[in-house]
Amino acid sequence: MKKLVAFIVIILLVGASSEQTLNEGAVISINYITFVLKPDVPLNEFVDFIIKKHIPEFEKNFPGVKEYLLWGDKGVNKYQLAIMEVYESIAMRDKYWKYVDVPTDEGKSAKEKMEPLFYETFNYLEDFNVETTHWIIK
Repeated sequence: MKKLVAFIVIILLVGASSEQTLNEGAVISINYITFVLKPDVPLNEFVDFIIKKHIPEFEKNFPGVKEYLLWGDKGVNKYQLAIMEVYESIAMRDKYWKYVDVPTDEGKSAKEKMEPLFYETFNYLEDFNVETTHWIIK
């Protein structure tokens, strides 16, 4: 079994996209993922699933939040994956999350809409674990 551990150190992004910049008070959520691919699933197939299905569905159900797939290019986490969410403010983050793993009513509703996609993840993975840290831009 191919096991990939995706631990990423917070990335300083200036101008994350032409649509969004990171300002003081923005919240970056880094989702550190450990996962085991099914033996017949190539990594690029799982990456395509995240980019083409998970991210658009997440952004549809969590309006105002931008999500990115991160790929470790150099350093300790080379060749590893993580997911980053960008909230424009603490208030926007708090709209969906009471605590890192405890959603508000609005966050719970958004997560429930994504439940079928969550189960689809197991077409690619045998197992996974997510550890999340929220970082505030100072």
